[in-house]
Amino acid sequence: MARINLSIRLGPMVHFEVQGQNCEEIATALAGFERLNETVDAMFSDLARRVYPDDERQAEEKAP
Repeated sequence: MARINLSIRLGPMVHFEVQGQNCEEIATALAGFERLNETVDAMFSDLARRVYPDDERQAEEKAP
């Protein structure tokens, strides 16, 4: 039976692959993807704030 290979890149440092025999297996494997995406976004946003603290201050000053 054919296998489905799905490759997903969330950013320059995060990449994962999902494999399954059918769409149902892939859908089950991706059930937590939204939570994973939120977690990765939070981690890299925190990292960006630590590496570029001045950029965040400038964005706050420009906000209405």
